[in-house]
Amino acid sequence: MKFASPESVGISSAHITKFINKLNQREMHMHSLLIARGDTIVHEGYWAPFNKDLPHRMYSVTKSFVSVAIGLCEEDGLLSLDDKIVDYFPDKLDGNVNEHLYRQTIREMLTMTTTCCPCGWFEETDPDRTHLYFNKEGYRRPSGTIWEYDSAGSQVLSSLVERLTGKTLFDYLNERIFTHLGTFKNAKILKTPNGDSWGDSAMICTTRDLYSFARFVMDLGVCDGKRLMNESYLKEATKKQVDNRWGFHMSAFHHGYGYQIWIGEENSFAFVGMGDQLAVCIPKYDLIFCCTADNQGNESARDYIAYQLWDTIIDNLSPIPLSENSEEKEKLSTLTSSLKLFAIQGSTDSPWREKINGKTYVCPENEMNLSDFTISFENQRSGTLTYTKDGNKMELPFYINENRFGPFPELGYARDKGRVRTTDGHKYNSAVSATWENNKLLVFVQIIDEYFGNASLSFAFNEDRATVLFTKTAEDFLWGYEGQCEAKLK
Repeated sequence: MKFASPESVGISSAHITKFINKLNQREMHMHSLLIARGDTIVHEGYWAPFNKDLPHRMYSVTKSFVSVAIGLCEEDGLLSLDDKIVDYFPDKLDGNVNEHLYRQTIREMLTMTTTCCPCGWFEETDPDRTHLYFNKEGYRRPSGTIWEYDSAGSQVLSSLVERLTGKTLFDYLNERIFTHLGTFKNAKILKTPNGDSWGDSAMICTTRDLYSFARFVMDLGVCDGKRLMNESYLKEATKKQVDNRWGFHMSAFHHGYGYQIWIGEENSFAFVGMGDQLAVCIPKYDLIFCCTADNQGNESARDYIAYQLWDTIIDNLSPIPLSENSEEKEKLSTLTSSLKLFAIQGSTDSPWREKINGKTYVCPENEMNLSDFTISFENQRSGTLTYTKDGNKMELPFYINENRFGPFPELGYARDKGRVRTTDGHKYNSAVSATWENNKLLVFVQIIDEYFGNASLSFAFNEDRATVLFTKTAEDFLWGYEGQCEAKLK
């Protein structure tokens, strides 16, 4: 990989500094960002403890990897995009196939103009998601008509790649592309319960890995002058194939949809994952922006990041190199080296700290199965929430206005296979911060592992009582961290 100053490619260090400051000021929960122009990385930054070598869950960015794998299968003569998907999975069909699904093609699945079965799988007992897709009731309309996000369809396409190639999705892409890029050396894709690759959500790789793949796609299949893939598929995959608006309020990546790839303004395209894993490619300016984050629960975050990218960076690009500005470069360097994972901010203390310190509150029956809790403070800066939930005593240490890193106390969450609970004592890594708001202690939990999620725990005190309010945003864990109840001083 090549590296140079922003100014050498027509980007001002001052504008990158402004961009990062805007993200921080609006409390975007960022983990990394990378900006490249041409074949040169001109800036990358990581919010500690994240770093350039730490693989990160990319969520639905994985769908764009599946798209490229489908294109390779087409190039190898293993399929045609206008083939019916059911023809490849006769063994997965239990009975009469829904007439709309019977006609559904691979191309329609790539553009998400499918019959769109409501196929959420985390609550299902069927471990085979492809079997579930073909046999679950609920297909609502003819395929090829309306765009609607169909995550389960992407999983089926991933299974199709594995069936046709006899390789895992990762191994197939690694053999054909990744090894030539020189990246993805510590990457992997998690599995579904039956052992298929989790092709719609579970690529785990570094930000630099993601950038190298985005560069390959924007270069239409060429790496270091060597063609690795026919350009015709990638040209079609990265341009608008269908309208993907629901309603008529435009958002950053609803300018159309290609083949498992989102279209943005100025004919840009993007790989997009939950929580704001992004690779934004802008061929007009030969610029790529990548980032990782966990903004789950913040619906406006993705648009904010994209619009700030345009307003602050893209709209100020120069077609020629800029003069090097040592002062601005130093400011950017200082800011980048000081980046830290978001921690909730507010008052550092409250009179209620001494009133509640070490005292136990008892909860009546509630939806969270929370029996009691005690909040103990080691000092003004740090404390520990001890609580009984589902009959288990747990401890959650925190810092005030700063993250305290450690294992989240819950056991039995999924690890290498989605939905499959562990029994080996595995706990997710977490960052926990807290702050005071008058009589209220707010505790913010961030899961920062191969799965990401967050939970907000609020404790509001009044005389000998307290109101407890838990909310969470996570894909398939932090169960029981949603709800509210009254608690009484023991």
